[in-house]
Amino acid sequence: MTVLTQKERFVFQFFIISVAVGLGVGTIRKTYFKPDFSEQIENEIAEFKSLSIDIDESKLNYTQENLSKSDDIKPKISVKSLDVNTASKNDLMTLPKIGPVTAEKIIQYRDDFGPFKSIEDLLKIKGIGQKTLDQLKPFIQIK
Repeated sequence: MTVLTQKERFVFQFFIISVAVGLGVGTIRKTYFKPDFSEQIENEIAEFKSLSIDIDESKLNYTQENLSKSDDIKPKISVKSLDVNTASKNDLMTLPKIGPVTAEKIIQYRDDFGPFKSIEDLLKIKGIGQKTLDQLKPFIQIK
């Protein structure tokens, strides 16, 4: 008495062989075809070094406040206020909650509609809400 028919055995064997071949191919790919990220890492290090040269030590204000949370290990750094009408993309990226995309949006808005007339004009940029604007206010100015 057989538990499986001839067709079921064939399907089961095909499944087992397919899994074995897939595992073998995956192992070979991980062993012999590792991606080389060294060039990308070198580019990122060079970019970091070029950006860090632009930061003047006198502009930094290191403060050690009560660090009660475990994620507040780093000292807080505040940068002198920036004029958003003249700041470059790299300068804008030093602000809290501003990444490369938002910095680009600020510059694009500035180019399309002219200089910002007030700090609240930043609310017109997608990605900047009232909460983010409140965090930015100590670091920005409009001239």
